[in-house]
Amino acid sequence: MTTSHIAAPGLGRRGFAATLAALTTTTTARAESFPGRPLRLVMPYGPGSEPDTVGRLLAQGMGAALGQPVVVENRNGGSSMIGAEAVANAKPDGYTLLFGGSTVFAANPHLFRNIRYSFEQFQPITLLMRGRIVLYTHAARGYTGVQDLVARIRAAPGRFRFGSAGHGNGTHLSAEQFRAQAGLDVSDISYTNSSGMQQALLRDDVDFVFDGVGAYLPLVQEGRLRPLGIAGPNRIAVLPNLPTFAEQGFPELGMPYWYGLYAPAGLPPAVLARLHEAALRGAADPTLLARAEQQGATVETLDVERFTAMNRSEHAAWGQLIRALNIRLD
Repeated sequence: MTTSHIAAPGLGRRGFAATLAALTTTTTARAESFPGRPLRLVMPYGPGSEPDTVGRLLAQGMGAALGQPVVVENRNGGSSMIGAEAVANAKPDGYTLLFGGSTVFAANPHLFRNIRYSFEQFQPITLLMRGRIVLYTHAARGYTGVQDLVARIRAAPGRFRFGSAGHGNGTHLSAEQFRAQAGLDVSDISYTNSSGMQQALLRDDVDFVFDGVGAYLPLVQEGRLRPLGIAGPNRIAVLPNLPTFAEQGFPELGMPYWYGLYAPAGLPPAVLARLHEAALRGAADPTLLARAEQQGATVETLDVERFTAMNRSEHAAWGQLIRALNIRLD
């Protein structure tokens, strides 16, 4: 069998090679001049949420590093899938980015059959932050710890309710994990966002919730809400007296969540390198670091290869949990 090579009409091999070289040079030059206009950071979470707050600080730092504004665009809804899909279908030129995380890439692919994006449509850039899940109750209930809450729920099966900020995210999966591990008979009330869930807890409409630290810290300090435990291997500086779940007999409870920076797949290497450098500089901003500490989170960055590998390992870990809990959302 023979093979043939097709050249463009009117061009010899030398002319075709010269044209290809010119195109490569032009592409490289465009990458080196990047960015030439403002960038868009799509935020698949609601305004004022923990990721939105951190993402806006990151955008400021990246904008300073790049010499162009990075404009945050909230496109929340659909378990973060609306924003993720918008970025997946965007042009891979570096001007459209995603502030995504564990819900988008580790949980959703196992929860939804008709998900309209895939990890292969994205270029991971860097990890940015790891968060910590806390179990909260209304302070007036007077629970002394996780085991006390478990005992009271078991004494009144079917009467306790937990809130979640939408099915499939860390707040919901951690509560389902708690229900399964402790063998609890409790019901779920789902809210459209974390703020709605928090207000329900303050009204005493639900008995407990799992969520991050930042938005709850003032309410804890005011004595209105009481945290009972936190996920992870150690306590945190902003709540030094709060024991971990492991200290209370639940070492596997609570899925630590994370956020990172992504772009559509197919970025020119020079653009990818420029974005990675800018993200690292933005993540090192003292204001962002202080805000993360206030939220009980840690700012962490990774190179592209390690972040890509982390996404794949987290996808497998969350999938194992979701299958064990037998949760499907469509």
